[in-house]
Amino acid sequence: MLPYESAGHLGDLRSRLRESHVVVRDRNDVVCVPLAQGAEQIGERRVIGSTAGDLRLQTRLLEECLRRILTVEWKYLLRREYPVRFVSRLAGKDLVEQALGRGIDRLHVYPEYSLDVRRAGPREYPGVVIGRKVRYEIDLPVDVLLRRGVPVVGVYVLAESESARAWPFQDAHARRRLVGRVTDVVDGKLLVQSREGEVELDAARTWIESNLANFQTVLRKACGRSFERDLVALAGKIDAANNAERRIADTDKIANALLNRGPLDVAAGMTAHLAKPLRLRDNQHPHVRTLSEPIFVFDQSGDKTDRYPEDGLNRFGPFDTESFTPKAPTIAVVVPRQFQGRVETFLTRFRDGVRGSKAFPEGFVRKFRLTDCTFTLTAFDGDVQDASAYKRACLSALETKEKIDLAFVFTSTAQVHLTGNESPYLVSKSTFMSQSIAVQEFQVENITDSPSIAYPLSTMALAVYAKLGGTPFAIKENGQPTRRELIFGIGSAQVFEGRLGKGERVVGITTVFNSDGTYLVSNVSREAPYEQYPKALQDALRACLTEVKGRQGWKSNDFIRLVFHVFKLLKDEEAQAIKELVAGLMSDFAGVEFAFVTVVDDHPWMILDENAKGVSAGRGSKGKCVARRGFAVPISKSEMLVTVKGPREMKSEFQGAPKPLQLKLHRESTFTDIDYLAGQLFRFTAMSWRRPYPSTKPVTILYSDLIAGLLGKLRHVTNWNSDVVFGKLRYSRWFL
Repeated sequence: MLPYESAGHLGDLRSRLRESHVVVRDRNDVVCVPLAQGAEQIGERRVIGSTAGDLRLQTRLLEECLRRILTVEWKYLLRREYPVRFVSRLAGKDLVEQALGRGIDRLHVYPEYSLDVRRAGPREYPGVVIGRKVRYEIDLPVDVLLRRGVPVVGVYVLAESESARAWPFQDAHARRRLVGRVTDVVDGKLLVQSREGEVELDAARTWIESNLANFQTVLRKACGRSFERDLVALAGKIDAANNAERRIADTDKIANALLNRGPLDVAAGMTAHLAKPLRLRDNQHPHVRTLSEPIFVFDQSGDKTDRYPEDGLNRFGPFDTESFTPKAPTIAVVVPRQFQGRVETFLTRFRDGVRGSKAFPEGFVRKFRLTDCTFTLTAFDGDVQDASAYKRACLSALETKEKIDLAFVFTSTAQVHLTGNESPYLVSKSTFMSQSIAVQEFQVENITDSPSIAYPLSTMALAVYAKLGGTPFAIKENGQPTRRELIFGIGSAQVFEGRLGKGERVVGITTVFNSDGTYLVSNVSREAPYEQYPKALQDALRACLTEVKGRQGWKSNDFIRLVFHVFKLLKDEEAQAIKELVAGLMSDFAGVEFAFVTVVDDHPWMILDENAKGVSAGRGSKGKCVARRGFAVPISKSEMLVTVKGPREMKSEFQGAPKPLQLKLHRESTFTDIDYLAGQLFRFTAMSWRRPYPSTKPVTILYSDLIAGLLGKLRHVTNWNSDVVFGKLRYSRWFL
């Protein structure tokens, strides 16, 4: 064992001792464990026991053992060392070849695996999490793509890094690093905008990113006329590879290959024993449980309830029927003249309902207990891609003497690829929002005479009522709360130009909800350099708290609980900023407690149910072996998995197995009941006023993401000023 400071470069030490020792860092020490008896002793001698620190070291030794098996014995190259990640390029593994019956030159979709050794897991056992996903590979250098007519201007490219550390058994793809975005191609050379400025790269030694969009672009060139058919076939193969049954089979196959080896020699005199893949039963873990779906409330007293939002709205009307204004909203409508007739029919159906339909028979006015709904229509001459024509029409609509409460803008699928000043939708949204008017978009291609139009109309009506400031429904709380509880969604948007731009600035986004799921207010911090972002976030949170305290009449003898949902791990500076804010409340109330809950959807964990038969879907079934929604499994004292998408929520039988959400409770939290927090977060996945069915994210995160996405797009529109969201729009769900 060596002190970390005196061990030199860890990578160099590993390379020098690779054949004789396992070299791992253990906090402030570097531990060199001999692989065989009689190996040289490095540093001071230490005996490994059963303490928490030793368990950390033991799992690292197992990780190194698995790495040796994969590389030396099974001959895999590694994309990543920690945790171990590799791509299986064995014969027959290419999904492109499986789908099309033929291979395509250096264009592949392979399975990628990870073996993540964890110190804790379900039933508090350490173990190995076997993760798997598909990996798109475009192994053609840019010069070849150019010869084949693939456009690369505007695409991000990679090149092999000379400064990056190389290590044995490294996958060649792992040596490629993101350089920047191609701005031009001159005489076979790429002009690339990088973080350091414009650089020139050799097209023969450069590769485009292997993401889905780029892959489909290259595939289109390779397949020609058969592209659409081939793409459908490939998508089917990928979905089949990702379904629950296949994941179970793949996990068992890797596990059995390791189990058949017997005890694993992790170091001299030390072995590790692996057990079969974990199958949980309710009686094996007292905390494994099914979370209950929320009951929805449609009045202030809590007497009018229903299990389903749509049924409750049809029976009782919205939660705030008595207090909602305006009872007779005026809606400005902007539409290209060529679609005026069908839009007028659509608006009548929206207001009055679709006769004979079950989904939307009453229409917007009666369903939401209004007295009327008036449309002021502005039809204009111009193409659906003419942003200037849309802007002139919006300005004309704003000149009306009537007070406008909301705007409908009818767009087209032909403009979805347009951005910034070229996007009619964004230009229209910017124009109306500058006057504190929220906007509802609808694509003219989705307007039909079929009775099925009732379903999108019903969904649209829910979002429109919320954008007008209404509260469609709330969640019935379990018992009378003993705490004044607020739930915050914390998000952020990076606002620099491009992924590698200089001068990165960050906007903090805060959404605030009552414990019954009702939306209270949102706030957006001022743009700030990243190092100043924690202070900007603190200021935005303080403004929200001050407002909510006043609106809800908090008193000095109240107990306060603040729950923060974040979609990325809080950095220490961010957590400290929020702690300081909470500390400032301590003297004002009888008690204040808080919890930081990180909500993660990108992780290797899966919850599968071998007994699940699936549900009917068309001529077949969907969701076989998919765990039902609301299944909760703790994987440590501060982490829990929650399934938010079961067989019924899957779109089709071809969809891959959905991932659960992973909840991580931050160590700084003073309220630590992970079961309570998981149940609360799960109920919030059913509280979206964007659509009347559960989401895969809680609304705290979903709304913050929607705000971030729209702010990022709107900032590229000339004269857009994000300060407008500090005014009246803070109470509107303009982002739905």
